[in-house]
Amino acid sequence: MLMFGVVALSSCEKSEDQDTVRPDFEQGTLSHILVDSAEVSTYNFAGKQLSQINHFDQETGELESYEKLEHDAKGKLIKATTHAGSNHAVLSEETYVYAQNGLLDQTTTSYYSGGKVEYNSFTQYDYNTNNKLEKKSVFEGEGKSAKAKSFTKYEVLPNGNYSQEKQYVVDDKGEASLFSTTTYSYDSNLNPFFAMAQPGTASSPNNLIAATTVVNSSQKTYKYAYAYTYDERGYPLSQTVTTPGGKRTTYTYLYSN
Repeated sequence: MLMFGVVALSSCEKSEDQDTVRPDFEQGTLSHILVDSAEVSTYNFAGKQLSQINHFDQETGELESYEKLEHDAKGKLIKATTHAGSNHAVLSEETYVYAQNGLLDQTTTSYYSGGKVEYNSFTQYDYNTNNKLEKKSVFEGEGKSAKAKSFTKYEVLPNGNYSQEKQYVVDDKGEASLFSTTTYSYDSNLNPFFAMAQPGTASSPNNLIAATTVVNSSQKTYKYAYAYTYDERGYPLSQTVTTPGGKRTTYTYLYSN
């Protein structure tokens, strides 16, 4: 999956019970993410289409990796290629196939090492009657020899926010078991990643304020909290993430004109 989810956006001052504010992203697009004044991600566009995402080392400022996105004549994403920042070697290549209704049907991913394909996987997508992502199934290998490895089931609120996901793992016998359950809460402000979300991504129009994951085998619980400052339009200007261990990291967001 493309690196839009490195940060989730929200405000702790509002609850998921509030009516959603439908996004209008024509006044500016997310262009840079900084941590402690160091640039960690940038977003490049060709017209209105996202064309490249760059990831930088926070300490050195060096380009660690970047993702190049290709679209067809209708604007649909058809390929995403991840490159190493140092020598530009291909790390992975993902292709997108769509159903007749226009929804993403399958992605195929090849992972490279030393310029050669190390292994392949593909993902299938299922949707509910409102065309919202309902299930994502991951298989390792190709064709008839591919084996099911995992799948994720999603629950979505009427306002379009994804409220829960359950992750399952599949053993060698083809039997699935629940690995973890994560529940989400949202505010009613604008999530700038929503406009850039790629097909098959469980992206919500509003900003995440809390995420709680319960690991099924151990029943251990992990809680993340997200707090924000906003501009006059309701766009997040900064995000502070608090991890289960209490560590806090603040991200700063810059927008294009």
